[in-house]
Amino acid sequence: MARVPLLDAEDLPEEYRYLFDQNDVGTADIFRGMANAPTQFQWYMRYSSRLWEILPARERELVILAAARALEHPYEWHQHVRLGREAGVSDEEITAISEGRGEPFDAQDAALLTYARAVALGDVRDGDHDQLREEYDDEIVVGVAMLAAHYVATARVLDAMGIEPEEEFVGWQV
Repeated sequence: MARVPLLDAEDLPEEYRYLFDQNDVGTADIFRGMANAPTQFQWYMRYSSRLWEILPARERELVILAAARALEHPYEWHQHVRLGREAGVSDEEITAISEGRGEPFDAQDAALLTYARAVALGDVRDGDHDQLREEYDDEIVVGVAMLAAHYVATARVLDAMGIEPEEEFVGWQV
């Protein structure tokens, strides 16, 4: 059960109401909880939006799913299974991420997944970095680290607010 009130757009000052319309999950409880701090919610959305631009949608969702699974975080996993599917991640790939398997991924996707898991667990090794650097330039490598770390922070905020999936959890195996 949420530890903070779950607000709606009409509960916010007019200048912040647009935030509920400017994301891919609408009025999900994550945003309803964050709305208790509307200025921080606004900056969170701005930062998130910029991080989402680092990679194409499918690769972005691979990074987020890998981080969510490494953390065993049901809310982030649940939300991003749907978003991943919409971005072109197959159920076979989602299951492989859940099981920590490298197949059916190519070298580029495998590097993203390995690196995202390592960032989420706070254990990036030189080999993880080198593998990702073979596929991407330094700007993307740093951006991927920031994206994965952002979802670690988001998971911890969700935990602190007591936010759980709004519907029955999709499960680790899809």
